[in-house]
Amino acid sequence: MPGPLIADTLLKNAYVVTVDSDRRVFTNGYVAFRDGQVVAVGSMSDCSIEASEVLDCTGKVVLPGFTNAHNHLIQVFFRGYNDDRWPVLNFPAAITALLKQQALVAGRLDEERSYILARLHALDLIHSGYIGTHDEHFSNADPRSVDGSWRALEESGMRGFLARCIVNGDKVPEADRETVDVGLKEVQRLKAKFDSSRIEVASGILNYQYLADPEDMRRIAEASAAANIRLDVDMTDNSRGKALEARGFKGGQVEYYRDYGILERPMYAGKAVNVRADEIDILAEHDARVGFVPILRQFDAVGLPVHHFLARGIVPGLGTDGPMVSDSQNVFELMRQTILTQNLAALREQRDGQPLPDAHLWATSETVIEMASLGSARTLFMDDVTGSIEVGKAADCVIADLNRATMRPTQQGRRTLGVLVWAGAAEAVDTIFVEGRKLLEGGRSTIWDEDEVIRDAERVLAEIAEETDLFSLMADRGPGRQYRGWTYI
Repeated sequence: MPGPLIADTLLKNAYVVTVDSDRRVFTNGYVAFRDGQVVAVGSMSDCSIEASEVLDCTGKVVLPGFTNAHNHLIQVFFRGYNDDRWPVLNFPAAITALLKQQALVAGRLDEERSYILARLHALDLIHSGYIGTHDEHFSNADPRSVDGSWRALEESGMRGFLARCIVNGDKVPEADRETVDVGLKEVQRLKAKFDSSRIEVASGILNYQYLADPEDMRRIAEASAAANIRLDVDMTDNSRGKALEARGFKGGQVEYYRDYGILERPMYAGKAVNVRADEIDILAEHDARVGFVPILRQFDAVGLPVHHFLARGIVPGLGTDGPMVSDSQNVFELMRQTILTQNLAALREQRDGQPLPDAHLWATSETVIEMASLGSARTLFMDDVTGSIEVGKAADCVIADLNRATMRPTQQGRRTLGVLVWAGAAEAVDTIFVEGRKLLEGGRSTIWDEDEVIRDAERVLAEIAEETDLFSLMADRGPGRQYRGWTYI
């Protein structure tokens, strides 16, 4: 008889959420890793694994690695910014004010400073429950600032779908503008430097309003296709079509992108903000990968039409955007935001005389866990290696600890997934594996000295604030000051 299967790591006595093709959940299960891959998963009653390392996961949930499907790595300096600008009643005006601060800080970023800031953001992502992330880098005053940002991500051990955006429109500072040829050369340079089993570099279009000539979109798409480089487009139209009308275009943004050849290959379609319902058919037809940012649809009270995408066979990924939008990167909060923002959209549609979604099109705990794991992995073209716990896939997973008052009761497992989604917090994330390597253990980084990461980022931001007078744009809550009727001593 064959002997027991030998593994490097065995996670036993766990509540295992696989998100495999059968969507199996092992209420008392195990997962085994060897050489960075999953070699076995199943019920404890069938477990005959011997492993060098055995982790008893009693009271813990093992989930596929979560991936942040829309993000900006260097924007960690915006944390707390929402409090300064609230309420947001005019979205285009809010974006303009935001870009002013973005330009001030980004103009002072070199490679080392970007590395230090992105390292803090990567540490935040890992603590928040992610094994991988998206990035759109569009601050190109110093062409090497992106090198520092992506070096931090590479060093973190996470996965990345990293887009280097080409911008030259009047919405960005002149120092950031470049020709398509220059931008594409930078993409090629970065691809040669960073592409690996964990990282893929893509060409990026921040969106059509950030290019002076719309034909540049076609040039970027065609050159990227010729070089076999994926394309990333941040499909955000905060003007709700007015910017397209000003260009003499009567359709929606998806149609506009299609007319310029953007949809010829499967591509990343970030956020899909203000995409019309009929345009979702176009996205589905062209295999455009959508990454939702739920919190934005709370800002404008529009909601998130999850049901329209699910009805067309699209399971979008979920992203937080950078801290300029979402101060919290917590994946559990992101999942419940998705459920709540769909509710907003459905109720708004009902008031407009449309029917409520069919029962199977409502987001549930199971739906949003799939969106945050396999859905996000597919959105970022990673689903062949990650996003589910299956034999042959990478040993990427998250262990969440339910052995705490904030995560109980589970009603003998009947509400385990409900507790995770509706009560989950980053503090529940105990351990994270990527390719079998621990990036987080017992809630602490195995890669970096966390105190040093935080201290270095605070120092760099203090230097930039002094150099740019950034503090003059912030609320002053220092000693001897009054703000919003409160006195600071």
